[in-house]
Amino acid sequence: MSAAPLVLVLGTADWDAAIATNQHHVAPALARRWPVLFAEGTGTRRLRVSDARRVLRRLRPPAPVPGRPVPAGLEVVSPRLVPHHAPSTRAVNGWALRRQVRRWVEHDGPRLLWTYTPFTYGLEALADRTVYHLVDLLHENPGVHRARLLAAERSLAVGTDLALATSPAVQEHLRERGFAATRCLPNVCDVDLFAAARGRGAPRSATVVFAGTLAPHKVDLPLLLDLATALRGRGRLRLIGPVTADCAGDPAWARLLAAGAEVVGPLPAGALADELAAATVGIVPYRVSPLTAGISPLKTFEYLAAGLPVVSTPLPAVAAVPGAVFVTARPEFTARVLDVLADPDPARPARVADLARGQDWTSRGRELRALAGALLVA
Repeated sequence: MSAAPLVLVLGTADWDAAIATNQHHVAPALARRWPVLFAEGTGTRRLRVSDARRVLRRLRPPAPVPGRPVPAGLEVVSPRLVPHHAPSTRAVNGWALRRQVRRWVEHDGPRLLWTYTPFTYGLEALADRTVYHLVDLLHENPGVHRARLLAAERSLAVGTDLALATSPAVQEHLRERGFAATRCLPNVCDVDLFAAARGRGAPRSATVVFAGTLAPHKVDLPLLLDLATALRGRGRLRLIGPVTADCAGDPAWARLLAAGAEVVGPLPAGALADELAAATVGIVPYRVSPLTAGISPLKTFEYLAAGLPVVSTPLPAVAAVPGAVFVTARPEFTARVLDVLADPDPARPARVADLARGQDWTSRGRELRALAGALLVA
């Protein structure tokens, strides 16, 4: 085989998703060395009525992807499959997926499969090397068919050369599912982007900020309500990111808005960096649950790079750092945020930003390309 390797990334999200996740950084990083085909996610949850718009979009003819730039060397495809992973759809979905990634299937050079979903429909059998990149305990998400997802992971383990995890809990899960070679690489961030915003020296206000998807199975809405109530007359609570339908329909959400929380919605990366650079405290107000036990919050390093101290509920992947990262049990969470807010140490932004140094996608991209290169020559 004389052609260069071709990488197929099977994602779990659309390329233009409101929030960039691990896959949106890794695919361009791989594309710096090899051509990459990014197949947008086909879902892991059971189909819901709220998914209708996304399904209909997939049925239309392909169109340029809006919102997020597509870097050189990367092509985005939107697989049009039956939106249901079950034995009854396996044959038709496998046939459809192979047709829609035909460029990779028929490539006459080495083929690398880099998948974020265990529902691969047997593509690992066509790959020279396969990487399973697990960034969450997918089977703990609400609405998924837990048994089918776990069975798909067990099957994928047989043909996978390397399984990557973003937290120790996820790595342990991979080992339990039978993946022989595993490695833990926590999420990082675009340090330079957030550091540049901090360096512009915008005045900081008494603002507590959360950046991320507002979903009630992950974010503790009653805890945010307590915080918003306590902040009255002391500061602002700004919530940056998309609001899920489940969140908007939760009674606690209406009370949170009435308490004065400011909903910003999703922002482009540059605008998010500017928001964080003008705030005082970044928070990770996640519920403590089997799902969040495996989460490696990318936002932690974004906050730090922007010069924000972090207050987090006790998540295994978030380590406390004196004066910078405060891991706090739920009953003391609001009091800790208020304490940090009341102590705007002018030297703190530069000090906490040092903790993010080296935790960037540029360095991680080099590491991932080295791992992939070693697999392809093995």
